[in-house]
Amino acid sequence: MGLRIKVVLWVLALYLLGGGASLWLLRAQVEHSYLELESKSALDDFSRVLRSLDDEFLLLDRVLLEWSQWEDFYQHHRLPDAGFAQRNLKPEAVAISGLSWLAVYRLDGTLSVNLASPADAALSLPQSLGPAVQQALSQGYLARKSALRPCGIVRSGDQLLMLCQRALMGGEGRSNSAATGFVTVTDRLGDRVVADVAERSGLLLSIRPIDATERLTGEAVAAELPSLTGPGPLRIETESHRLNLRWPLRDINGVPVAVLEASWPRQIMERSQELLRRVSWLVLGLAAALALGIMLVIDRVVVERLSRLGRELDDIKGRHDWGSTVTVSGRDEITRMAEGANHFLGVIGSQVQALELLSQTDSLTELANRRCFTERLDQALRSRQRTGEPLCLLLLDVDFFKAFNDRYGHQEGDFALKALSDCLAQVARRPGDLAARLGGEEFALLLEQTDIDGARHCAAEVQAALRARGIPHEACSGGLLTVSMGLAMAQAGDSADSLYLRADTALYRAKASGRDRLSE
Repeated sequence: MGLRIKVVLWVLALYLLGGGASLWLLRAQVEHSYLELESKSALDDFSRVLRSLDDEFLLLDRVLLEWSQWEDFYQHHRLPDAGFAQRNLKPEAVAISGLSWLAVYRLDGTLSVNLASPADAALSLPQSLGPAVQQALSQGYLARKSALRPCGIVRSGDQLLMLCQRALMGGEGRSNSAATGFVTVTDRLGDRVVADVAERSGLLLSIRPIDATERLTGEAVAAELPSLTGPGPLRIETESHRLNLRWPLRDINGVPVAVLEASWPRQIMERSQELLRRVSWLVLGLAAALALGIMLVIDRVVVERLSRLGRELDDIKGRHDWGSTVTVSGRDEITRMAEGANHFLGVIGSQVQALELLSQTDSLTELANRRCFTERLDQALRSRQRTGEPLCLLLLDVDFFKAFNDRYGHQEGDFALKALSDCLAQVARRPGDLAARLGGEEFALLLEQTDIDGARHCAAEVQAALRARGIPHEACSGGLLTVSMGLAMAQAGDSADSLYLRADTALYRAKASGRDRLSE
């Protein structure tokens, strides 16, 4: 990681640390305030839903009140009148009242009147009051000396109905002793009611039946939301963009039979998040601007000059031009660094030059050594793969060289090796040719862009040049020093090892065939 990046990151880290702490505190305060506002708004909106639903029950109860205080109906229930029943107790009368079902229960809880509107004739409704309902109605009626108005939800198959009950008292409400039964009316809790409540509350609503064993999901909220449908509790399930509110709807026995679900959009929290995002970007922008200003000052004074020094050193290293110098100027610590770098570059240049020469050259013959030969052979093979130019390798070995040393001495042996190296250097005249001493009395001639005929010609030149030297060697035929040679031409797929092995095999055949010759 560069110095410039480090400076930027450190400055940004410091400002982001301070800005991040400020943003965290701000976010905590803002979110807390907006959560309280969101909770209050959600409860207020849902309270309107419950009030709107209660209004539907009150409308149903107003119709019920007319039936429960109808004097003729009251008298008919005391003393049944067939003519009254034929005129007034028809399914059409129930439909005209806007009801789905009308029933009258006697004081003992048995069914006395059972009328359903024509559209709701298939509804399955209770044929008698439950003991708990009968007791609650009777006790409330006798204790309060007034009409009791319990309302709730009932199920008929998959249908949900709103149900209200009143004591049948006649007139404007008679004495308690005059009650003869209890009037029950229902109306469908269908799409029309849900649509009306949703329109008045402005929320997406749905009502669905539930089993007695179903548990509503969401966190229970401790909030007083009085409703004719029961005491709740309200449950809230939080999602990223909305709150799902659920309220149990109970029958007159207090058993949940349906659930009212509302989807409340979290517009308040979305606005708070948008505000926080804007503030966050503002803080980050200021931090970035301050960091940029500080970075520019440091960059001009320090980083740019150090970068230039680094680039010049990288360029020198890449070109291996150790004789070059860096050009950073000034009168400070960076200038002294540049001067020191120039001094070291001079030392390195002289040492590298000497080392490279030593590492690539055989000290006795001044030809390329095995290391240099291996590198050049790999390079030559890669070049041949790209260009398709021919490549030949010629391996040479001085014949009976051990006998030569034993007879004439090692000093003469070194002289003979130098003479052979001169012959090889004369032949390897082109830039792509390389003469190398591989070790002892073994030599190699690498011939790029040379076919097999050209390689044979070079081998003949080496033999002729060595004979011209006239170095005596009693062990060789003719009494002069000779060499054996193996020749191999590179083929498709050859590696350095495979090419060398074929040339070495050819050299072995030359020795086995009598020496002083070329074998392929």
